[in-house]
Amino acid sequence: MSRKKIYFIIAFSLMAILVGGYFWFAYNKEYHFKNQEIILNDCDGEDCAEVSINYMFCESPKAFAKIFNDSIQRQLVKMLTAKDTLMDIEEAGKLFLTQYRSDKQQFEGISPYQIEVVDTIIYQSDVLISLQRFGYEYLGGAHPVGWTTFMNFKPTGAFYSQEELFTDKEKVLALAEKHFRETFNLSKNQEFSDGGFIFENDIFSLPKNIGFDKDNLILLYNPYEIAPYSTGILEVKIPLSEVSPWLSFKLNDAKRK
Repeated sequence: MSRKKIYFIIAFSLMAILVGGYFWFAYNKEYHFKNQEIILNDCDGEDCAEVSINYMFCESPKAFAKIFNDSIQRQLVKMLTAKDTLMDIEEAGKLFLTQYRSDKQQFEGISPYQIEVVDTIIYQSDVLISLQRFGYEYLGGAHPVGWTTFMNFKPTGAFYSQEELFTDKEKVLALAEKHFRETFNLSKNQEFSDGGFIFENDIFSLPKNIGFDKDNLILLYNPYEIAPYSTGILEVKIPLSEVSPWLSFKLNDAKRK
């Protein structure tokens, strides 16, 4: 083999390694998510207890993915089994159905249990991943309950607490109250109870669930949180342009998706 040909092979091999390394690095640096689905049921004729879980799974970057996936898994297992532990989600779903069969034998005539979960990434940037989880469940009682939660993740994979989202929570609280009143047609000095809302001592407070999309900060109050079940889920949106001065991260510097 000629020396020229050997140099060409070496150069080509080095180029292949560099290109492959570039794409490997790019893939492992960027966030890659996919939905995983688990569907289980336990049927007695037309009556079926059901578990339908469509959850978010992160493939990369690896350090983020490990913490993120463990958090998602732990939450779903706790929802299905009431145990705060890590275990296979499908196995947890089977335990949920086993519990239904046990309850059915003990309490004659109960309706089939149901749990449905759907995860969606609604905001993604270099400083924040905001995940929305829709849930629907019936575990006995007068009626099923639908709910929505938000989870906001740091670049490390850990959760942002509500306090960590803001540099000045009082300013955000005042802005949120203004938008709440506008959304539900309450005047500046009108009592919240006049609109059927139940805040402690009739003083406005932020909800348990706060999320982000590409344009807004989203405040979400689930059934029973500040109003009767019949009112349903209550949502207030605040433009990011208004709240950004008091966020603990700079979204303007982030690559939004």
